[in-house]
Order: sequence, then structure tokens, then C-alpha cells
Amino acid sequence: MRNTRQRAKAASLASALIILTLGLTPAVNAADHLDSPAVAAQGSVDITDLYVFSAAGGNATVFVLGVNPGAGALPNSGTTFGPGVDYRIKVDTNGDLKPDITYRYKFGSPNGMGVQSLKIWRNGVLMANGWTDQDTVLPGGGRTTAGLFDDPFFFDLAAFQGAVLMSGNGRTFCDGGTTDFFLGLNISAIVLRVPNSSLGGNGQNIGAWATTEATRGGKTVQLDQMGRPAINTVFNNQTKQKFDRDAFNRAQPSEQVALGYRAHAEDVLRALGAAYPTGLAAVLFADVLTYQTGNMSGFLNGRRVTDDVIDAELGLVTNGGITGDCIANDSAFPGVWPYLAPAN
Repeated sequence: MRNTRQRAKAASLASALIILTLGLTPAVNAADHLDSPAVAAQGSVDITDLYVFSAAGGNATVFVLGVNPGAGALPNSGTTFGPGVDYRIKVDTNGDLKPDITYRYKFGSPNGMGVQSLKIWRNGVLMANGWTDQDTVLPGGGRTTAGLFDDPFFFDLAAFQGAVLMSGNGRTFCDGGTTDFFLGLNISAIVLRVPNSSLGGNGQNIGAWATTEATRGGKTVQLDQMGRPAINTVFNNQTKQKFDRDAFNRAQPSEQVALGYRAHAEDVLRALGAAYPTGLAAVLFADVLTYQTGNMSGFLNGRRVTDDVIDAELGLVTNGGITGDCIANDSAFPGVWPYLAPAN
């Protein structure tokens, strides 16, 4: 009887978590896809996911930044990068939650074939010019590419609709009919590989996050930011009120604790029944993806494209009551450059 009650409670908590994560509509509101109204209106500024992991051999670090959720399939997501958008990968090397290294990407207007010029700067110094859909070699042994790829994220949205939204589709979690909603969907992705020596050497502890910025009303405005997956969608409010998601996307990691986001997350975790909500909230905020260079393990040490973050986060938030959604990675990742599967 006790185990039955524990499973029922865990299922209820998992449902609450997924409602918070995915919202109350069957939209693609997962990980960081379509996380707030402002970014949902322009796919080219909407960060879907950030990945940071060790390349084979452990002497280089790979960053993957995705935008354009459901690229070419959703009405506000095209298949190219925004010519007026700054795409930034930020790295903190001393633990003060401020960027010591910033990789900035700018793209030109697409030609008739959809190809765009690209420029990449490191801390304001131009590193290279290149083109999308091609590899660009960087000084010091780095490499980058950008273009359309398969979306690495995976989740059973239909089971969520049936089990939580009561859509009547007959689905529930782990029912033998598991289906990955993201199968066949694409994103626009930037892939950057740099030697660990450029980040402080092997064994360097860093924090990483990504931002998109564009001009609004004559000023450069940060429109989206992301470190760990699902932080904004799980812990913040979708509507315009205190701790709303648009406001969080404009906040810097160094500001988030003082602005109350950690305390708010602690309240959410406590409501979900998570063990040690104070300690867990302290791990998750500020929203920075922590990673040790040369460390080959995955989430929470950075995030590999193969990591099942939904399973990991369900386990954390429900204190092990739910171990996953029974969906495995659907992509044929090459394991080598460019690390992502080709576009569908």
C-alpha cells in the first residue's frame, strides 16, 4: 500500500512539473522552446537549448546553441538566423557569474539558397569570417559551423496531453506507445569547438550560458538567455507578473538571486515535494550550465546532446519517485564533428 501511495504521489508531482514545464497548451513549450511570449513571436531569437561537453579525447570543449524551434514547421520559426540578431555564448571562468569570455556571432541576410555569411568574435576581437552550412577554422585550433540540424531534444508530448491535459487520446506515460514529439523537427544551430587551453586549461571549472540580443527602439536588448534546460519554463510564470518568463530572459545570471528567482524556485520545489528544496534551488540558480573542462561525464556536468535531461530532472524534482518518461534519444548523433544529426 505504501509503495502504491508513493507512486501515486510521484505521478501527481510529475504531472505538476510537466504542467509547469510545458504550459497548459499542446505547444512545443519544453526545455527552453517557446518559453516566453516575446521569444515565441520570433523563432530566430528563441533559444531552444544550450549544450556544453567534452570532445573526444577531453582536450577540447564543444558548445551547441540552438534557436528556431520547429524550424520551418512552426509559423514564427524560419530556417535561417536573424541578420539583426547577436548570438552570444558566454563563459564565466572565476565564479562571479559574469562573462570572462564571450563568443559573439552575427549573420548576414540569406541568399537565394538560404546561405548566410557569418562572423565570430571572441571578447570583441574578430576571429573569422565564414558561411553557414560550411566549416570555419578558427585561430588556435578551434572550429565552428552553423546551419539547420535535427533537434536533439526528445520528449513524449502526446503522453503528456493524454495523462495530464486529459485530451482523450488514450495515452499515458510509459504505456508502450511512447512517441517522441520532436522526432522529425529541426532547429538552427551554432556549433563551436575550442581547445581547453583557451578556457583556462583542462580541469577548469566554468559556467556557461547563451543569449540573443537585438535592437529594439534604438537600443540593444537581451531577448533570451539560457543556461540549464527548463529553468525558465519550470520555475517562472508564463503571464506578465512577478517572476514572469520574459523578465527572466532579460535578467543577467549575476542578478537572478537578488531579483528573487532562487527563492521563488525554492517555493516551487517545496510545492512539488522535492527533497531538500533549499539546496536544490541553490544548485539550479543562478541559471548557468556548470562544467569542468576535460570531464567526459554529462548533465549536471555540462550537457551532452545524448543526455536525457527530462529523466534527470523528473528524478530530482520528484525525489526519485518518477525515473523518466520512457523516451530515448531518437537522433543518429555522429559522436564526432559536427555532433548533431543532419536536418530532416
